[in-house]
Amino acid sequence: MDEKSKIQKDLQIIASLQRDLNLVTAALLMTGQITIVGIFVNPGGFVPSLSGPLLRNERLEGLNGNVFSTMLIDIIDIILAILLLIDEIGVTSILVGPGRFSIDVTGPIFGVAKRVPALPYLQKDYEFMRDNISKHFKVDSRILNILKKEWP
Repeated sequence: MDEKSKIQKDLQIIASLQRDLNLVTAALLMTGQITIVGIFVNPGGFVPSLSGPLLRNERLEGLNGNVFSTMLIDIIDIILAILLLIDEIGVTSILVGPGRFSIDVTGPIFGVAKRVPALPYLQKDYEFMRDNISKHFKVDSRILNILKKEWP
């Protein structure tokens, strides 16, 4: 298998994993295991943050049992799940906090560019890091040789 087709295969695997994360996140939203808990505002767009009991956080509900607010949150969750299912948004990061997790989702519909697999950049970044670390720090060359062997 030539190098380009190997890279293409790896990119397809990464894209498939990203899609699976989107589907699982949509299922968790639809079953009420996670819900929107906040929104990060970035220049040009925003990023909804999701969490809930499954991720060791509380489920967001209306104040004092306000049914309308809780229903509005559920509607937002359903809309986010649909956007995940139709691939308009995707999981972009998982944040780890003290004793809890949150999942961030966004996409072009929220003003943020769609994330695409970029394996060739990983190779370039790896080589840059390896070269600079060996220039400026004392690193056992055996460690770098092991890393070279493990990198495709």
